[in-house]
Amino acid sequence: MTTTFDKDLELIFQRLTSDQQVKQALNFLKQDATNTITQQKELVLIEAPTFHEEQRSLHYAQLLKEAGLQDVVIDEKFNVYGKIYGSGQTGKSILLEGHLDTVFAFGTVTEVLEKDGKIYAPGICDDTRALAANLSVIRTLTTNALKPYHDIIVAGTVAEEGLGAMSGMKYLVNNKADEILAAISIDGPSNDVMYFNATGMINYDVTYTGPGGHAYLAFGTPSATHAMGRSIAALSDIQVPEIPKTTFTVSLVSGGQAIHGIAQSANFKINMRSDSAEVLAQMEQQALAIFQQGADAENARWHKQDAVKVTFNKIMDVPAGSQSETCRMVQAAKLATLACGITPQPRLGGCTNSNMPIALGIPAVTLGRGGAEYGTHTVDEWFDPTGVYICEQKSLLLLLALAGLTDVTIAPQL
Repeated sequence: MTTTFDKDLELIFQRLTSDQQVKQALNFLKQDATNTITQQKELVLIEAPTFHEEQRSLHYAQLLKEAGLQDVVIDEKFNVYGKIYGSGQTGKSILLEGHLDTVFAFGTVTEVLEKDGKIYAPGICDDTRALAANLSVIRTLTTNALKPYHDIIVAGTVAEEGLGAMSGMKYLVNNKADEILAAISIDGPSNDVMYFNATGMINYDVTYTGPGGHAYLAFGTPSATHAMGRSIAALSDIQVPEIPKTTFTVSLVSGGQAIHGIAQSANFKINMRSDSAEVLAQMEQQALAIFQQGADAENARWHKQDAVKVTFNKIMDVPAGSQSETCRMVQAAKLATLACGITPQPRLGGCTNSNMPIALGIPAVTLGRGGAEYGTHTVDEWFDPTGVYICEQKSLLLLLALAGLTDVTIAPQL
C-alpha cells in the first residue's frame, strides 16, 4: 500500500479531525450504533430480491426523510435518494450509497436471530448493513449542524446483485453525471477493505439446437449436448493473464430431453471477468468464436452441415475501469480510514457499484461495511456489530473532505 499523500489532502483531514463539531459528530456515530443496528434488523425483514425492491425502497424513503434528508425521491427504477444541501450552492454533489437488493428469493427471510453477539439473517450484511449505516451518517450531519460546501446525495440503489448488473447505480449516475463529483459506495466486509478499481464482467447465455432422435436408430445425427461439450472443452483451454487478473467459468449447464435420446437442445452460461476492459474484450471475442466452433465441429464429425445451430445472448455487461492507487480519491479514502485508527487494505480488483461511476470517469471508491461477517450470499449469513460504527466514521470524514466543510475546509480538486 502506498502511504504518500498530497499535502493539501493531509491538511484537510488534520483540520477535520481537530474540529470540535466533527469530533462531536464522530462520537455521535459511536453512540448511534444501537439505533443503526435496530434499523438494520428492521430493513432485512423487508425482502428485496433483485428487480423486486419496491417495498424496501418505499420504506427506506421514509427512513431517509426521518433521518433528515431533504427532497427524497424514488425514481422509475425504484432507486431512492435525497440531498443535504451545501452552503456553496454549486449544484455539484458527492454521492454516498448502498444497494437495496439481496440475492435471496421471497420467503427466505422469516426472522432475525441473535446469539453470542451475532445477528443471523440472510442479507443482514450484504447490503442491508450499508443502508442502515448511511442513515446514521445523515443523522449525524443534521444533528450536529455540519454544513458541507457541495451538496451530498445519499441513495439506496436497486439491481446491484446477479443479473441486475448494477443497473440501478448505472441509471442513477448516468442521469446525474454532470452533477456528481465523486461517489462512495458501502459494500464488502470489514472496516479496512476498500475497492478502487472496477473489475469488468460479461455473461453469455449460449444455446445449441438440433434435430435430435433416438439414441440407437438415429445414431449419426449431430447432438446439441455434444456440440456444447466441444465448446466448453475449448473454452476451458483459453489462456488468460494473471495480471491484470482475468477469470472465466462455465457456470450453469443443461440439456437433452431423454436418457435414450440424442439431445435436441443444450444450454450453458459463461461468466468472464477482467480488471482490464481491453483484456475482457479480447476474451469475449475468443469466446464468441468458440461458441460457433462447437456447433461446426459437431456437424463436421457426422458430415451433416448446419444440423446443430448455436445462438447466444449477452445477459450481463458490467464495464471495467481503473484508477491509480495514487489518485486523489483513493488517497482521501485511505486518509479517512487512517483517521479512524484503521490501516486500509486496498484491493486491486472488485466488482461493485463503483464500477459505474469509474466507467464514466467519476472518482469512486467502495468502503467495507464494518463489523465482522460470515456467509454472505448464503442462508447462514451473520453479522457481528462490534466496532461497526467505524464504517460510518470513515464515510462521514470522506464525505466532508470531498464536499468541503463550511468554515473549516475547502473542497479539493480530484
